[in-house]
Amino acid sequence: MVQEDENFNQGLLPVGLVDLLEPIASQNDHAITTMLNCFGQFGYQRVKPPLVEFESTLLAKGPGATTAAKSFRLMDPLTQDMMALRSDMTAQIARISGTRLKHEPRPLRLTYEGDVMRVIPDSLNSERQLYQAGAELIGYNDATATAEILVMGVKALLSVGLKSITVDLGVPSLAEKLLCNLSADQSVLAKKSILDKDIDALLKIDDKNINLIVKVMNASGSDGEALLKLLPEMSEDARNMIDDMLFVAFQLRDAYPTLPITFDPLEMRGFDYHTGVGFSIFAEGLRGEIARGGAYLTGFGEPATGLSVYMERVFRGLPEFMPKQHIYIPTDISKQTMLKYIDRGRCVIAGRYKSDDKLALEEAKQLKCTFILLNSISPPEKIE
Repeated sequence: MVQEDENFNQGLLPVGLVDLLEPIASQNDHAITTMLNCFGQFGYQRVKPPLVEFESTLLAKGPGATTAAKSFRLMDPLTQDMMALRSDMTAQIARISGTRLKHEPRPLRLTYEGDVMRVIPDSLNSERQLYQAGAELIGYNDATATAEILVMGVKALLSVGLKSITVDLGVPSLAEKLLCNLSADQSVLAKKSILDKDIDALLKIDDKNINLIVKVMNASGSDGEALLKLLPEMSEDARNMIDDMLFVAFQLRDAYPTLPITFDPLEMRGFDYHTGVGFSIFAEGLRGEIARGGAYLTGFGEPATGLSVYMERVFRGLPEFMPKQHIYIPTDISKQTMLKYIDRGRCVIAGRYKSDDKLALEEAKQLKCTFILLNSISPPEKIE
């Protein structure tokens, strides 16, 4: 009984951490590889930053500063420097582009994948160790760049088998532009009301721009024409922001004519450091957005456009995974023959018994092999 308790305790993991086993582990790896291959077809090159960095650089200004509260910290026993485990990889890509790749021609097209750690899980994920994949276009953050990376992101998500994808487009900095004349207290109240979609609370604020904000909120939806009618009431900067968002939508519809697109120009939630058009991608049956991105400035002040894919959510929507079928290879079959099957892309299991031993078939069944190879001439036989 004591031994059983010890074994149980050794199997326990900290809150929010899990072991991934077959077939889920292979299914997830296949999805990640498929997605990265898609990014590569668009000209994005792989980079692999470390899991741990100096706290002073990983959590510096720009995207990194917004992740400080989410990040684990530790002291390096060798140098006594404070380190941080990444909770998001965007800041690392910005660091690489601003240092290692500083003198490379722009734009840089970079893609990445890896584990991230969060101190506290978010409301949609109980896990604290998450898998992130994404891409960054460094050097430009205009609407053309956003359209490029969004078209690619949708293609990558479709390539892993997700269905019924939808896109929400917004301009996170638009609210700030429209609220620029409010007092600090009024601005805080207005932003909260916008986030809560509380029009009644907005109308209690005494400012001429509030009516325009309410009109923009009422114009949100799938019809861009309603927003176009409001352009004459906006400042030039605000008009340009809406124009950029509609341009991205036009490019997206050119690539995917039937893709549902929703306009929510004042959406700010989760876009802590974005400066231009932002987007969220959803898929039917999956809770929360599966990807997010948009235009921003790196910690080095360089314009950039990014895409972050929340793989834990993507994994939940993958189609049924068909594991590879294994061939049982008895001990009297030559290694050369075994390697020939591997070269053909087949999966093999090296057995412990000869082909004429009845234990060979029993072991093959125990190991869940689909076929058994009884000689080097005939093809493998299916195990019933």
